[in-house]
Amino acid sequence: MRIAIATTLSPFVTGGAEYLARNLAIACDQAGHQVEFVTRPFLDQSVDSINKSIDLWQESDFSLWGNKQPDMVLCLKFPAFYITHDCKVIWALHQHRSVYDLWDYAEEQGQQHSALDSALRESIIDLDFQAFNTALQIFTISKNVSKRLQHYNGVNSTPLYHPPALANVFLQDTSDTEIGDFIFAPSRFEPLKRQHLLLEALRLTKQPVKAVLCGQGSYEHHLRNFVVHHGLQDRVIIHTQLSELDVVRHYKNSLAVFFAPYDEDYGYVTLEAMLAKKPVVTCYDSGGTNEFVVHEHTGFIEPPTPDKLAARLDQLYLDRQATKIMGLNAFEHYQSLSLSWNNVLNHLLY
Repeated sequence: MRIAIATTLSPFVTGGAEYLARNLAIACDQAGHQVEFVTRPFLDQSVDSINKSIDLWQESDFSLWGNKQPDMVLCLKFPAFYITHDCKVIWALHQHRSVYDLWDYAEEQGQQHSALDSALRESIIDLDFQAFNTALQIFTISKNVSKRLQHYNGVNSTPLYHPPALANVFLQDTSDTEIGDFIFAPSRFEPLKRQHLLLEALRLTKQPVKAVLCGQGSYEHHLRNFVVHHGLQDRVIIHTQLSELDVVRHYKNSLAVFFAPYDEDYGYVTLEAMLAKKPVVTCYDSGGTNEFVVHEHTGFIEPPTPDKLAARLDQLYLDRQATKIMGLNAFEHYQSLSLSWNNVLNHLLY
């Protein structure tokens, strides 16, 4: 079968969405299908740029593909949902969150929306309704994303889990797992990822717990300033780039993994921590992460407050044996999920 994968492009940025698209294409190819990507740049910088991107996808079709048109189109992200094809399947990573759950979140934070913002929101909700109702099947990457689709659009969908980006790297790495003295926190440096909660918790710990952060993003300067301002230079290391192998080794040599974003869609970090046999410290409002963390069995789900998180960090540091057992529980829990790309294809393509 000829399959087109329709998704957006963030110029010179590689993250979870890019890993998913790439691994989906590899899985399709290994299953004997022909695969092509259909991509368009998308930048959430202004109402005008978003509308231009929407128009570009709505005008896209496969008329110039001649007799090599795809048999099926798999759409992953907004506004790729709007491409025209008779056999369109949506596997939604997320919608345009700024006009859905993050619209509500921004208002709670005191942000004012303009009339243009409101008009764009109404337009996207209407277009999403049309796009999802013309799809043959609708899947999402998590129960959390499905919940949003139902809540905001009244659309039913099927959650479909997949292996994390570095799953194969973990399987190929034969180095031993150690119980270190640092909390590993790999994720983009953005406010919604909330690395500041970890740094604030470190200030309150009674034990000399350390932290290693890894990522890139607009919040990096703020995090570095926080470390210096509060005298945490001896306890916090911030990396902006590590090789995949080094990321895996940091996972495997850590005490535990911190991943407490606000309302995450899915969260590769959680699953990769489980593969590394490490407990995860997260928060009750962290979304998809909580679909995998079992409180006090494979990690901790706490309120997003530094004092509660600090207490758990101290607990992990003081009782290494219990921490190790929790990590082994996490690995067993990952195995019980039976995550595979074959399972993904069995749902998407048939």
